[in-house]
Amino acid sequence: MTKPVSIETCHSYSVKTIIIAISVMLGITSMAHPLFATIGSQVQEGERPDVNASTVYETRSMQLGDNIKNLVIFIPNEAHESTNQPKNQYPLANQPYLPQNAGVNVGTTVTWFNGDVDHDHTITLSGGPTNAGFESGDFAYNTASRPITFNDTGAFNYFETDVNSDDPSFVMNGTINAIDQVNPLSNANATGANPDTVGTYMVPAKDLDQYVSNLTSKGFTIDSIHTFKDLRGGQKGTGPEQAYVVWTTSGMNLDQVISALKEITPSLPYS
Repeated sequence: MTKPVSIETCHSYSVKTIIIAISVMLGITSMAHPLFATIGSQVQEGERPDVNASTVYETRSMQLGDNIKNLVIFIPNEAHESTNQPKNQYPLANQPYLPQNAGVNVGTTVTWFNGDVDHDHTITLSGGPTNAGFESGDFAYNTASRPITFNDTGAFNYFETDVNSDDPSFVMNGTINAIDQVNPLSNANATGANPDTVGTYMVPAKDLDQYVSNLTSKGFTIDSIHTFKDLRGGQKGTGPEQAYVVWTTSGMNLDQVISALKEITPSLPYS
C-alpha cells in the first residue's frame, strides 16, 4: 500500500479554522458543488467517541477516540446510485460512505475501501479557501484508496462527482472533522485491549453469521451490528435487509487490515 499522504503536504489550512460541509449536514445529496462554512474549532459534547453501528447508521456520523490510529471507511454496494430514480435503482444504504461523516483525532490515517461491485471510485478532499486538496486517483472494487493522515485540526469535505448517468447532479460526499480529541475509544468486546483501527462493512443480513465468522477469523473484533431494510427493498441473492457492521482491530497495521478485507469481500453476493 502507498505510504500515507500527510494533510500537511496538501493543504495550507489555519489550525483554528474548520470547514464544515453544510450540504451534508443538511442531508442534501444532489448538488453540483459542495458548500462550506467556517466555525471555531473545539471539542464539542457531540464529538465524544461513539462507534455504535445503530447510532452511526442513523446519524451518518462516527466519532473516534484519541487512541485510534486508522479509520477504514467502506463504500457499500450501489453507493453510486441516488434516490432520484425508480426504486429498483435506489442505493441499498442511506449514505454513500459508511460512515458518511467522521470525527477523528489529529494524526489519524483514513482510507476508503471500495465494496461497490464493478465500479471504480475516487476521493477528492477539499476544505481550504482555494479548495486545493487530496486526490486519491481511481481505485477499483475490492481495493482501498491511498491513505491520508490528518495532521492538522480542521474539517474537510470529500466527494466524487459524475457517478450516475441517470442523475448527473448526484454527488457522493462526506466530511472528516479532525480535532484534538481528549478521550480514548474503549472496546468492551476486545479482551483487555483497546482498539487502534476502526472500520465498517456491509453484508446481507441473511448471511451475517458467515461474515462475522470470516471477519473474526481474520483478527477483527465485531464492535456492533445494525440491521436495516435497504432502500431498494432487496435484490436477487441479498434479500431485503442488510447488516451494517462496525469492526475494530488491535495491533494490525493498515496493510494487514486491507489485505484481510480483500480476501473476504469477493464472496459477498452483491452484483
